[in-house]
Amino acid sequence: MDRVYALVVVIALIAGVGLRVARLGSVPLGFDQDEACSAYDAYSILKTGRDHHGNFLPLALQAFNDYRMALFGYSLIPVIGLFGLKPAVVRLGAAIWGSVDLAAVTLLTGLMLGWPGAAVASVLYALSPWQLPLSRFCHEAITASATVSVAMACFFIWLRQRGDRWLLLSGAFFGLSLYAYSITKVFTPLMIGWLGLFYWRELKEVRSKAAAALGIVALLAVPQGILFLRRTAEMQARVNDIFIFGQAGGPFLTRLENFGAGFISYFTASYLFFTGDRGDHWALLHPPGVGQLLPVQAVLIALALAALAGGRRRKSALLLLAWLIFATVPAALTVPPGALLLQANAPHGVPTAFILISHRESLQRAPFTPSLALAHPNLRRDVLAIAPWTLLSALGFVALLDWVRRWPAAAMGLAGLLLAGATFQGVRFVRSYFRDYPIVAAPYFQYGMAEVMEAVQRLGGAHEPVVITDLINQPYIYVLFYESYPPALFQQGPVVQMQGLWGPVLQFDRYLFVSPQRAYPQLAKGIFVFAGDESTPVPPALSVHYPDGTIAYNIVVK
Repeated sequence: MDRVYALVVVIALIAGVGLRVARLGSVPLGFDQDEACSAYDAYSILKTGRDHHGNFLPLALQAFNDYRMALFGYSLIPVIGLFGLKPAVVRLGAAIWGSVDLAAVTLLTGLMLGWPGAAVASVLYALSPWQLPLSRFCHEAITASATVSVAMACFFIWLRQRGDRWLLLSGAFFGLSLYAYSITKVFTPLMIGWLGLFYWRELKEVRSKAAAALGIVALLAVPQGILFLRRTAEMQARVNDIFIFGQAGGPFLTRLENFGAGFISYFTASYLFFTGDRGDHWALLHPPGVGQLLPVQAVLIALALAALAGGRRRKSALLLLAWLIFATVPAALTVPPGALLLQANAPHGVPTAFILISHRESLQRAPFTPSLALAHPNLRRDVLAIAPWTLLSALGFVALLDWVRRWPAAAMGLAGLLLAGATFQGVRFVRSYFRDYPIVAAPYFQYGMAEVMEAVQRLGGAHEPVVITDLINQPYIYVLFYESYPPALFQQGPVVQMQGLWGPVLQFDRYLFVSPQRAYPQLAKGIFVFAGDESTPVPPALSVHYPDGTIAYNIVVK
């Protein structure tokens, strides 16, 4: 029977990698501003040794003044150097991290639960409505998941083989995770502490090597600490903006209620099995109409929780529940983007893409409340929960087989039924993701900017001013990305930019990022890019359409 499970693992891994690299340039359609920023920073470091703001080999990328962890950006340098600055190329970097995560979780599950667990985990992860989209999106969240999964896999290899190098490697990857995504600064110390308590006897036997592994983590954390002390205000700006207990105003008990509601939101049936992350006006990373997990996992997770009652699977269940809790804490400590600007009567419960909202004054910035926290879980900040949910599902599968092992025919039948159900549900999601989701998500990914930049170069001269609507989120980054603009030239400036978190660039070179309706009468000539719902003073020379046929951008030449 193990040969059958091994075959399932091999097929799932091959299929999973294939799904992560297929059609990267067109699914999702368009290119998110965060993707363009990470890619251009990598390109800038490749060419100049500095990010696009001029910071030399930074440990945190300044980006849009939100100072992101740099591991993902640095990992893009080799693929950009080999294949160029293109959406499909930079998303390949995410796909590689996602594939590493898939392999690590499969290995970890095999070490904990044997071939049956590895088989079900590989299928669930390969077809995951949560992990698959993140593996095709150029964002550091997938890097956090992969580094933690590899660290845990190395730790369990050490438990199995007691080879010192695996324990040291585990420490190295836990330390590396601190450079992956900001949430790991909360998660990683908690997880390491729990592993130390949970496996105290085993670690006590090799206390010198355990201390060395912990020393590696501490050593890797030192540069982060120095950076924080040197640039406290800048590094804290983003945290102060979203940290529940750091926000000005509101009594402590209210904030505690918000944290509790936010924590619960990540365990609701709606989030996990029915609607998932509903997105916000700037991002729709999760396809509407499906949960973060496949429905069959509800049954498997219930079976895993039953293992807590006793038996040989109890210790594994306790470890995974702790992992799940630690993964959820940093997500619950932050205000999710979907709760920042509220829209009345959002279609299908999904906030309208910001660029499509005609009357933006109708959006309300309401006080953050427990009901808002409960209704807006965020999949990226909860990314470290994907692995433990999958492992719990695999644990439920193995526990069921344990209970019916006296009846081999029944065990085989149940195993086949559950694997078939997971495959069927996963394939149905994958079909929707590749067929329907790109059309729905196009406005959120600012689809059309590639076509806009191509048209700008074709319609005007090399020195005419170009005005691009400021309704686009961080439009300057698309000029840098699609033109492969020389990073040294941008760093030299002059660049006109507003100060503070998310402060937009207003002008550099011949490009202005302001309202084209206001700029048109003030400039004698130029190229003006209007959002689709902005009125143009004269008929456009060219229009760029969304996949559904509606106008995304109008380009006017004067």
